[in-house]
Amino acid sequence: MKKTIFFLIALLMMTLSSCNDYFDKTGDEQHITDKKFFGDETAFASTLTDCYTLMRSRDLYGGMLTLEMMEFANQNMAPHDAFSSAAAQLNFADAALAARVDSMTHAAYRVVAACNKLIDEAERTKVVFTSAGKKKIITAEAYALRAAVQFDLLRLFHPAPATDAGFRGLPYVTHTSANVPEALTTTQILQAVNTDLAHAAQLLKTADPILKERNSIVGVGEFDRRLRTFQMNYYAVKAVQARVALWQGNYEQAVAQADSVLAHLQNTVARYRLFYWVTPGHYGSDFSFSREYVFGIASTPTGFARLSDDMFKTKGIQTTTSLRDIYADNADIRYRAWFRQQGSGYAMSNKFGSATLLTDYVYSTSATATSLPAAIPYIKLGEVMLIKVEALNEMGQTSAARSLLEEMQGYKDISYASRATSVTKESLRELIYDEARRDLFGEGQLFYLNKRLGLTSVKAADGTMRTVTLNQYTFPLPADLFNAIQ
Repeated sequence: MKKTIFFLIALLMMTLSSCNDYFDKTGDEQHITDKKFFGDETAFASTLTDCYTLMRSRDLYGGMLTLEMMEFANQNMAPHDAFSSAAAQLNFADAALAARVDSMTHAAYRVVAACNKLIDEAERTKVVFTSAGKKKIITAEAYALRAAVQFDLLRLFHPAPATDAGFRGLPYVTHTSANVPEALTTTQILQAVNTDLAHAAQLLKTADPILKERNSIVGVGEFDRRLRTFQMNYYAVKAVQARVALWQGNYEQAVAQADSVLAHLQNTVARYRLFYWVTPGHYGSDFSFSREYVFGIASTPTGFARLSDDMFKTKGIQTTTSLRDIYADNADIRYRAWFRQQGSGYAMSNKFGSATLLTDYVYSTSATATSLPAAIPYIKLGEVMLIKVEALNEMGQTSAARSLLEEMQGYKDISYASRATSVTKESLRELIYDEARRDLFGEGQLFYLNKRLGLTSVKAADGTMRTVTLNQYTFPLPADLFNAIQ
């Protein structure tokens, strides 16, 4: 069975990249060298796949930025060793944590370098692509990934804009150079991120098959519409734009970009929707609710799922002792699907573990649906909805915001917002925060929410209250930052 699933993942990634040597790479940490030869469109598709391969590594979204460092920093998981304890305490002086952060930074800039190489080659190549649309998609995804990864670095290594928008720390890397790159302000980096994302969206708007009304036969050299949520598709770019806008405090833009994503639900016939709300009794063995991913990174059976099993089944790592306060309603399908009681506490053993199998993405030649292991969540429908809810509330449209929150909670069989009385702007903020904790649990996002809101008192995984200074939310810049960029 494991060999079968492994083959299916290989098949999926070959479909995405048209590259049959996907699993002949040295691993998820390989470099994309300047000597790579871009002689045909397959080389471009292969390099794009390399970008996603780098992103799924344990140093990045396949570990550090999701289940590992960030979930302990979020206080969602109980520390179990020196590294996780340092992450929970945001103690960056700890040698083990500092080393992992350094590796994470190097890995992130390898993705950026790969994207830059791809963009440079795509914009000056004389290769004739099977279709103009394919070239647009590949180029657009490279622009979007370059922006998304550097935005995540910004969220880690710079203060939140509301705290210090003039802070200088990181550069925004768009090409390889022997010169030391200029350190930019938060405002300057956000401008560069928005420029790249806008360009990506413009390219994808006329080429991405996800915008078609229905699935169709996939021609030679074309991207399969059914698999677009495994790549940085048009709606994913709009979702990241919404995330960036909220980080900036640009509420009108956050609503506009979120609406662009939600339009997929409104304008697409149900059977052809590629992401949608998962409701009670309709997720089968997909305990991760992957159909809510606007963009998730494909992983292998030995990747994200194995890390989850190792953490929660082998090592027995438990969740915060406040789990039942977070999921107070037993009817919440996330509580029922993701967690299992373990001793006196709970473990998130189901959400991303080997028990989770994604169905109806890939079909055999006999039209039989086959299953894939858990993908790594990058941005989800729930976050997009919460972005719109928060932005509307901050714009003074509390009633409209509450209605959307009620709708979202209804899909999960809960009703906190509808049962609340005398809802004000401030009380709705609390309801939004609580829902974010529930929907994004295990995905590494709560740290950024706490940082953006400037929370100086958080509940630790052991249930005690912990004081966090605003400075602790900002990771110290790596001593060898220039080497990481190179």
